Amino acid sequence: MRRLSALFRLAIVLVLAGFVVGIVGILSAPHVGDIATSGEWSHSPVGLASTGTRSLVYDRNGELMATFFDENRSPILLDQIPVEIQQAILAIEDSNFYAHQGIDLKATSRALIENVDAGGISQGGSTITQQLIKNLVLSAEQTVERKVQEAALAVRLEDQLSKDEIYEIYLNTVFFGSTAYGVKAAAEVYFGIDLANKSPEEITLALDEGIGWPEAALLASLISNPSVNDPTVNPQIAKYQRGIVLDRLAELGFFTEEEAQEYAQSPLPTERNQPSLPSADDFFVAEVRRILLDDPVFLGGGLESRLEDLLGINGGIRVYTTFDPAVQTMAMDARDEVLKVRWQVDPTFTIGVASVEPDTGAVRAMIGGESFDAESQFNLATQGRRQPGSSFKTFVITAALRRGIQTNDKVNGEGPCEFPEETEPDGIYEANNFANDEGEIAEIKDLTLRSSNCGFLKLGQIVGVTNVIDTARLLGVKSELDPVISLPLGVEEVSPMEMATAYATLATGGVRREPYFIERIERLEGEEWISIYDHINDDRFQPERVITENIACWTTEVLRENVLSGTGTRAGNQMGSQQAAGKTGTTENFEDAWFVGYTPYLSTAVWMGNPDEKITMRGITPFGNVTGGSFPAVAWGLFNAKYHENLPERSFPYCPRFAQEGDYLRIEGDPEEGTDPCPGQISLDYLSDEEIDACEDELPEGFEECDYEYDYLDDEAVRVTVYCGDPPPEEEEDPDGESPPDETEDPEAEENSDNLSNGEEGD
Repeated sequence: MRRLSALFRLAIVLVLAGFVVGIVGILSAPHVGDIATSGEWSHSPVGLASTGTRSLVYDRNGELMATFFDENRSPILLDQIPVEIQQAILAIEDSNFYAHQGIDLKATSRALIENVDAGGISQGGSTITQQLIKNLVLSAEQTVERKVQEAALAVRLEDQLSKDEIYEIYLNTVFFGSTAYGVKAAAEVYFGIDLANKSPEEITLALDEGIGWPEAALLASLISNPSVNDPTVNPQIAKYQRGIVLDRLAELGFFTEEEAQEYAQSPLPTERNQPSLPSADDFFVAEVRRILLDDPVFLGGGLESRLEDLLGINGGIRVYTTFDPAVQTMAMDARDEVLKVRWQVDPTFTIGVASVEPDTGAVRAMIGGESFDAESQFNLATQGRRQPGSSFKTFVITAALRRGIQTNDKVNGEGPCEFPEETEPDGIYEANNFANDEGEIAEIKDLTLRSSNCGFLKLGQIVGVTNVIDTARLLGVKSELDPVISLPLGVEEVSPMEMATAYATLATGGVRREPYFIERIERLEGEEWISIYDHINDDRFQPERVITENIACWTTEVLRENVLSGTGTRAGNQMGSQQAAGKTGTTENFEDAWFVGYTPYLSTAVWMGNPDEKITMRGITPFGNVTGGSFPAVAWGLFNAKYHENLPERSFPYCPRFAQEGDYLRIEGDPEEGTDPCPGQISLDYLSDEEIDACEDELPEGFEECDYEYDYLDDEAVRVTVYCGDPPPEEEEDPDGESPPDETEDPEAEENSDNLSNGEEGD
């Protein structure tokens, strides 16, 4: 019954074949000349479409770190492809490939008969050359005219390329299903053979070890209908089609029929494997992808063209980045040490890091969030803009220095402090120092070490907030900044990458370098990789001096002292003898905490908070509330200590002395300098009426510091302490009305008087 069914199918096929041949003869007459003369050199070369490949992303060491692809393909040489695969595909698709000239009418007729008899696809109808033309030159449209074009171009291609060249291109471009184009991708997907980031020799060895006749036969069977013959979808059909290929190989004498039956019992793959390639699901790689798509300087063309370049549709590119995997590991280890090992911090909060090399602007490490696999792939380091708190005060110092102010000048840092502000409900903006500290009038350097809010608000008024904004821009901050009174306290939002960049400008002595991620890009042209972009030729990244060396040095001098004895000691304590400079930052209600610092080698911004919303970090740590001087400073110190471990120590430059002694800088409402009513003595107020009643060299017994606010300064702008107490008793008059004798006339009386006075004081 089966034989009759096969004969019936054959009869139908022969009738249809005869009909088609007749139609082809009629329609192909105009093309006969093309086919007959297809070998002449007068014909232009056949232009094969780009075969596409994976776009590869490399780290600074040249190691593969990620891939982008639309069609998963990666070409390899013919010699690297196992003989079993080569012979299996030839056997089922075009066994006469090395004998024909591009078309094989006898094979086409034979394939019709063999396929009908087998009840499936046992031989291909088109030659491999024709299939290549269909895949890379024409379309899959099934029309007589297209088939004639296909045949003519196949003959011309055979004259253009050698057989091995044609077969190599075919094996690297034929579709095996599941986005796998080419043998290499198919071996990864169906058999889980790890070929990522391997040398040609390692690829050859892995394929030879992982592919035998059963595997080769399965791959060959997929070509005719990848979706239907997929062993992970239709295992019974896949087994049957693989058996046909094995039988054909046995028929051609590659092994015996008994061996073919044995191979047919080999288990089939039950699931597809994702190629073990570094994926593009990483914050750094995602940033590189965004840059390549958004900025036409790198790839040129429009957005669609750049996307095709990135996905390998146009042949693939190689992107070499600044990413240093060792530095990234150090940063992530420091984050985990702080959040998970030393202290089990609520996972509601995380740490973001941006780390830039000052001398080049190269971004060496970046933590954009806890995990890229999270629902939000929002990059905290580049996209996350949060209030930097007091770490913004660095820009106020630099702006002041640019206007001729010295860090040994004094400013009133007493709190609370008030400023007229129209936008406030009562027309007054009021601020306090951290922890409601009373503060004092002190040098700018000392106000920095205490992170005085009132002192820097007043310094901002003296310098001018627009000048502070200009300075922040010069150093590298690009976010929008409004000229509000509270700007010096870091109320305007910026990103960690901006802060790391701006501080890096100070580390270089005032030379700004834009942060960059991409070193160079190459594109395959013919058989050579051609450079299409090189960072060193990009004028946008040329260094630019934006402040003088002295200004940068004086700012660094203050920030260096801050990690030695100020709010940043938890960062500085871990650095050993390697010099470092930096500033803490904590926002209102402890919702954001920062430490931004640098050495001559590296500038790093560490932010901590909730990535999605502003949530207080009160009381969540052994330190109490999270401040910039707690977790962020510790994480910064751990990371930088490891980074500098094997580097020779580098020092910051020695700063020249200021040209003059420091002045007292005041705004309206500040006490005036030089109003001390008792210069060099103790001021006494007998009546507590805020009036000075006496000046004494020593503090009388029973006097205490007055409890009212006073407004007296000495010549160095230091607050004068006034003491309140009872006045001394008045001396009684002589009842006879005579004056006491002149003490100076009698030396003995003078001595006695001194003794009496000492005695009274002792009481």
